[in-house]
Amino acid sequence: MIARSIVQQRALWRIREELPEAVRKSGAALHHDVSVYYNAERDYDGSFEWTPRATRPKLGTGAVRLAVHRNFETFSGPERVYVINDNTGDLFEFEQFWGESWMTRDALAKVGARVPAMPIAGPDRRALAAISPTDVLIAGIHAWPAGVFADPLRVAGRAALYSLGFMLRRAAAVRLDVADSELKIGLRTTVDATQRIIGQIFISDTLENGAGYSTYLGTPPEFQGLLDAVCGAAMLNRLDRRLQPDDHGNACQTSCHECMRDYSNLAYHSILDWRLGVDMARLALDPAAPMDFSPGYWVGLPLLAVQRLHDALPGSTLAQHAGLPAVELGPRAFIAAHPLWDTRPASLHPALAAAQASAAGSGLTAEFRSTFMLIRRPL
Repeated sequence: MIARSIVQQRALWRIREELPEAVRKSGAALHHDVSVYYNAERDYDGSFEWTPRATRPKLGTGAVRLAVHRNFETFSGPERVYVINDNTGDLFEFEQFWGESWMTRDALAKVGARVPAMPIAGPDRRALAAISPTDVLIAGIHAWPAGVFADPLRVAGRAALYSLGFMLRRAAAVRLDVADSELKIGLRTTVDATQRIIGQIFISDTLENGAGYSTYLGTPPEFQGLLDAVCGAAMLNRLDRRLQPDDHGNACQTSCHECMRDYSNLAYHSILDWRLGVDMARLALDPAAPMDFSPGYWVGLPLLAVQRLHDALPGSTLAQHAGLPAVELGPRAFIAAHPLWDTRPASLHPALAAAQASAAGSGLTAEFRSTFMLIRRPL
């Protein structure tokens, strides 16, 4: 925080020197949200880059040559990382008021500047972009079991991918003895051979032109080492410790500052889930790994999830269908589903198909609710 404030202050000093006299005489205090003055400069140390919460690092969707190993596929090499701010789709309206500087009226209003009624030129509506050539690692699941999929178009699917990414970043930082901030995590969407939209994670070096970290980690043996670290006994013993009520395995139902959360991934806190991250790492290592509630770190969570729904629905009763906890209310049975289970009729997970048949045998209509959503928002 101290380093960032120094960089920002230097930038503001330089901008103040370059501002037209009419703006300087307004007496307004400069704020770090002042618009872009492209001829203003600031010191840059080559390693720190602040990313607003409104933006996400992105990659192009073009085809890349992926190497398959175990049940994951990776690519590593130089790529361009895009960080785009389109003002939530409205773009920014730039105008030229003085000299060669283009700025927005909103930014000038924030610093109390007197804005001329008529600009010299404009308006010009544009998005802001930072395009960085750097080293990138792209990774994804090679083969999905029947009825299992991390759909990037659904929040639970994106949560699983981002959770794996941030857990891998932590493992990579430890492995390389670097700070987490030296690596960025992003989500890349593309299509597979069947034209299905799939999600892949990417890890990129923060340093412009790359430091070689992502290229090194993208080799199959090194990436497998990261996956082994995420779902290894040492990590699981720490994450799923349950000796005391406040131990992590009991207290952390999604994510917390002891496992995944930090300032750099603040925008993702609401969807991060360490259990999903571990599941994805297990699947990347073994296509036959069970993707259900049988691993020890899932014990107790489905019951807790349906209990929350039961508490929110007066008159409902707790039940089970084909071994899955459920809540019944009138003619409906709300059945807990694993966040990675496919609920679409054409590709319904076998466990959900069995639960649906059980509910139908009791004259009930089955509705599936992911534990991911039940924990966060029961209704």
